[in-house]
Amino acid sequence: MRIGGYIPLSLVDYPHKPAITVFTRGCNLRCPFCHNGELVIGKEGDTEEAVLKFLRQRRDQLDAICISGGEPTIQSDLDEFIRQVRALGYSVKLDTNGSRPEVLLSLLSEGLLDYVAIDIKSSPHRYRQATGGRLEFATVAKSVGLVRNSGTAYELRTTVVPGLVDLGDLEMIAKLLGPMGRFALQQFRPRQTLDPAFGRVRPYAKAWFQKAKEIFQGHTEQLIIRGL
Repeated sequence: MRIGGYIPLSLVDYPHKPAITVFTRGCNLRCPFCHNGELVIGKEGDTEEAVLKFLRQRRDQLDAICISGGEPTIQSDLDEFIRQVRALGYSVKLDTNGSRPEVLLSLLSEGLLDYVAIDIKSSPHRYRQATGGRLEFATVAKSVGLVRNSGTAYELRTTVVPGLVDLGDLEMIAKLLGPMGRFALQQFRPRQTLDPAFGRVRPYAKAWFQKAKEIFQGHTEQLIIRGL
């Protein structure tokens, strides 16, 4: 598997479990606000064997792995990598943009995932703009449905980028995807964005998030605010 690097210990990427976070290389989207450009274009990084060796050594210190990106589901051998990880006793969380529901269905059907986080970039009418013209909302909604129906623990999350996500967009997301178990609103950080213009965008103030929280009342069991 093509790996760009990893964080040896994370206490935030997998709920309630100390985890390693592994970043895969390459992505099928070109979100202009993305700050992982070095992963999107496929920068060389660590080898799969180096990660597996680390996991073997840390079995008494870590409980889980978070596979992020880039976009992990474009990796042809993702399923085999996960099998090797699970054989070592780790719980597996997948971070995905939801663009490949067929891959997600295969992983879920085999019981290879313990937790899934799906990025919801914006509402339907802005989805292509938010993904560099490469993805439709309906495809991601299909992925959401697959995870929800599987019984696997999951969260949906939106990075609230001014110009791409406003309160009206959140209202539509809540209505179209609710009811949801867990939803996270993530503050946008204008640093090293794929499109330099987004590096000059001013993030929303804290007061905006209070209004956003009110929108999700009745649509989600748990709302999380990250990055404030």
